[in-house]
Parts: sequence; structure tokens; C-alpha cells
Amino acid sequence: MTTTRIQSVDVPTEEQGVLANLLRLSDPALTGLELALSNVRPTLHRDELISQLRDDATLADVQDLEGIVGSLINIAGTGYSAGASTDDVVDAVITTIQVDNVVELTEPEIGSLRKLLVRLARLKSIELIAKAIELSRANDRSFHSVRIVTDLRPICSGEAARVTGAVIVHQLALRASRNGRRETTYFTLDSADLAEFNEVLTRAIKKDKALREFANASNTPVLTPPSE
Repeated sequence: MTTTRIQSVDVPTEEQGVLANLLRLSDPALTGLELALSNVRPTLHRDELISQLRDDATLADVQDLEGIVGSLINIAGTGYSAGASTDDVVDAVITTIQVDNVVELTEPEIGSLRKLLVRLARLKSIELIAKAIELSRANDRSFHSVRIVTDLRPICSGEAARVTGAVIVHQLALRASRNGRRETTYFTLDSADLAEFNEVLTRAIKKDKALREFANASNTPVLTPPSE
């Protein structure tokens, strides 16, 4: 498999400090962090993920646990989306930290941080979550919400504008995001369109249930993105 070599990555100042704090953890805390991450149940719900880790008594003294986990997922996700190795992404992160010089680290500390980031970002749970996030975002648009407004529109005839009939119109407002920007698209539907939508959605729900049952039977975790 061909991999892409990453030359540089943007690492926010705050995140650089979070990564550097890994060096301040005691050996028991680092061992506990690695073990907890290895055993955590993968989920895309950030609060649920952190809650699982917080239940581990060995991580009680780990500061900014959410920031550390988020940074590790970002590293793994960057490698996956760019087709680059974890080592290359970590090297780019380390280079950014050195160039920005926001966090002062000695050469031995740089070496230790690199080894730590590579080891933790390569954990199967971190890689699985990172890949799931990237795959869930691999779309032209991401759905946010939907609403249907239904109204009765009268048909008026003659000079007196007497109501002689009416039509029922359903307006579908579909809200989504594209390239980080929100947009709303409107569609006009009739009763036949609603029936077709209902049939398609009902079938999709049945397939979703069947696939989840299949995944559960094969012990394959299904990671569902949190609703916004």
C-alpha cells in the first residue's frame, strides 16, 4: 500500500500544551491511560467515551483527559484521511511544536513525546474511532435536521374570487452542511410523494435493524455519530 508523507500539520497552541502534558504524567498514570484506552468501548459520543475513562481510578490524576484523547484521535484520523502513517503524522506534529516554540521541550523530551504519541495513537480503539469519524464525514453533505410544513392552498375562481377548490401542499425543509457551511434546501411534496418517502424510510429502518443484528451477532461494534 502506498502512503503519503505529510510535511506539516496545524496544531493549535492549546493542543500543543495538552500533548506536552503527557510528559508530566507519572509512569503508573501513563500505564493506566494506555490500558484504559485499550479496553474502552469505542464510541463516537465524546462525553460517553470520556465518562468510561473517568470511571478508571488510575486516571483520577490525569489532567485534561478529554484534550489528550481528542488529540490522539486527531492524529490517527489525519493519518487515515491523508493515507499517511502514524509515525509521519506524529513527526509533523513534533515539527510544528518545535517550530512554533510555544512549548519548550528538550531533545530528550521531544524523543519521549514522539514515542508516546505513536504508541497511544496506534491503539486499536483510537484508530477505530478515528476511522469511524472520517468515514462518517466522507460525504458531500451532512444531514442536520428536517421539517415538513403542510398547508391547504385555496383555489379561487371568478371575479368574486370564490373558493372553488383547494390543494394540500407539503414543503420539506432539509437542513445540511457542506464544507462547514449550513444550507437549507426546500422541496414541494404531494400526498404520493409522502407515501413514497414513508415506504423508503420504513425500508431503511428495517435494513438498519437487520445490519445491527448482524453486527451484534459477529461481535462487530457499530459506532453511531452523535445527533447534533
